[in-house]
Amino acid sequence: MISKLSLKDLVGISLIFGSIFNLIPFFLQLLFNNMPIDGEHIFTFFANQVILNGNISLLNALLSIIGATLTGYGIFGLFNDFKKDSTENLMGFGVFLFLISTIGFIVSWSQDFMIIWGDANFAANQMMIEISLIFAFGILYWTGISIYAYSLSHHNFLNINFLYSLSIISAINALLVIYTLFTLDPYRASSLNSLYLGFIIGNLMFYIFCILTAIKILPSK
Repeated sequence: MISKLSLKDLVGISLIFGSIFNLIPFFLQLLFNNMPIDGEHIFTFFANQVILNGNISLLNALLSIIGATLTGYGIFGLFNDFKKDSTENLMGFGVFLFLISTIGFIVSWSQDFMIIWGDANFAANQMMIEISLIFAFGILYWTGISIYAYSLSHHNFLNINFLYSLSIISAINALLVIYTLFTLDPYRASSLNSLYLGFIIGNLMFYIFCILTAIKILPSK
């Protein structure tokens, strides 16, 4: 049965399970994690949240890593299916950026293991490494999604307005990452508010995109 799965089957299954594995930590973090107040060192606060949540933090990191890997394969597989019929240079560039950022995010999330297992005195430094990686690869991530969604809109793959919206929001998030990089105050949590909101909206739209894509390409049996 498994050996008879087609490329579209694998892509659809990967996108569905990747979205599920990503959505679980997404909602768990909204439920269990708080935002620091202004005047508190945000990296120390976030590191303490990871430590206090213990096994939930480990589960979040593990599910995020698995989910990102499955989603990365799904996005790459969908691109391969499209390029069989036409040259998709722009889409290929978006996929490249997305896959590179996926690797970076996996390295970033793995820092949670070190925060929990390591010396608590160095936890804030590990959190700074984690967030630094999110900033660095976040620019590639959102740029890649923006280009990918825009390219798909030319094929009428899903609702064009939805794909345009995803592309625009992703581009805005890429700009927000750059803006926050230069305006972030480690003792002012409110300097993260715009980026935090953008990430919530953008990720929800991207997971919806993945699920809709899977539904479209999987055979209806």
